[in-house]
Amino acid sequence: MKEAKLSSGKKVKVVEMSVDDIDYCNDIPEIIQEGENTIIRNLSRARTAWLRRGIEGCDDKFIKSLSEQDKTELSLKVQEYQGLGEENPSH
Repeated sequence: MKEAKLSSGKKVKVVEMSVDDIDYCNDIPEIIQEGENTIIRNLSRARTAWLRRGIEGCDDKFIKSLSEQDKTELSLKVQEYQGLGEENPSH
């Protein structure tokens, strides 16, 4: 577990997620190619899933207290903490 501070000043505890939870969150967004257009669906749902599974004590009240910027920043911090990507291997 790691404490993270958002640019808005809010502090939260990011927790290590299971591989199944990480897979669930990664599988939510849908990318659809229609000719030259790319459509990405379910981004808000995916962001909320990352928050619910990666922040200690995250509930509706907490999520509703966050700005859109906070939600995006925090979901990225959760993903980084999970060791996603080659530069930050899993614990």
